[in-house]
This record gives sequence, structure tokens and C-alpha cells, in this order.
Amino acid sequence: MAGFTTQGPLIAIAVLASGPLLIAPFASADDTAYWDGMYKVTFHVDQKSGTSIAATQQETPYTATYTFKTDCSSGKCVAAVVDGPTPKDNVAQSVAFDWTGSQWTRSEGWKWDCALPDGTITYDQAYSLTNYIPQPDGSLTGTFQTTISTGACQGTVSIPVSAVAA
Repeated sequence: MAGFTTQGPLIAIAVLASGPLLIAPFASADDTAYWDGMYKVTFHVDQKSGTSIAATQQETPYTATYTFKTDCSSGKCVAAVVDGPTPKDNVAQSVAFDWTGSQWTRSEGWKWDCALPDGTITYDQAYSLTNYIPQPDGSLTGTFQTTISTGACQGTVSIPVSAVAA
């Protein structure tokens, strides 16, 4: 698949595991937010859509466990992945999300691994925007939206994502 496989996602969100105390993602009245603890993050690749050929390729949802830690000491809240699966070589090795006042967001440029019909893979320039919106039950839902700007997989791919406390 272009971007994700059953062996693991091309992590635009390398999310991770550990830590006994779980704190649900929340925002206080002053818009300070925390996303701390272990979460099972699912890429719902079976529900993807878009204009890229990668959006039409059949896949099975992928779930991995990640540990997040939020730091608001700089005046803005950033939730970083501090433990989890090792990302593939063609994506960022360090992942963090910024709090916008209503959601966690992350953007990045990277190389989408485009699976061609003959089984070969090309690495096409891509830009992704990921958002996670805290839900009343403590889970998060959002979208991993990618624009692939070059190559055979050129076009868009939108993948629903979710995170629940592990």
C-alpha cells in the first residue's frame, strides 16, 4: 500500500507504549491541554478515501500502542510520542502534536511509499496534516490527510484515525 501496510504504518504519527498512569486528553478553561499516557492508535486504512491510487488499495486497519507526554512549559502545549514502534526510515523519527485550542495537530513533509501494481515501491514526495480531536469519553478521533505531489501515487489520501487509552 502507499503509506501503510499490515507490517506497520508509514508513521506520520509514530505513537508509543508504557507508563502505568493514564490521563485522558483534555483541555482546561484556559485552553491548556494534556495528552499523556499509553494510547492504542488505529489507522483506519480500510476507510481511506481520496484521489490517489493509494486510496483505492485494499488494506486492514493498523493499531499500535504509543506513550504520549505533554509539555506546556514553553507557553504552548506539545504532546510528544516518548515510546512506541520504531518508525520506518522514510518518516520522521520524532513525533509531536501541537495543541490549537481544540485539537492536536501535526504537519510534515516526507516520502510516501507508493506500492505499484507490479509489486515495486517508489517513494513519492508527500505532505501530511494529522489532527486528533479529544472526545468526551477520553478517546481522540481525527484524520491523517496526505497530499502526494509526485509519482504514480500523486493525489490525496484521507485516513480516519483514532486513539483510545491503553
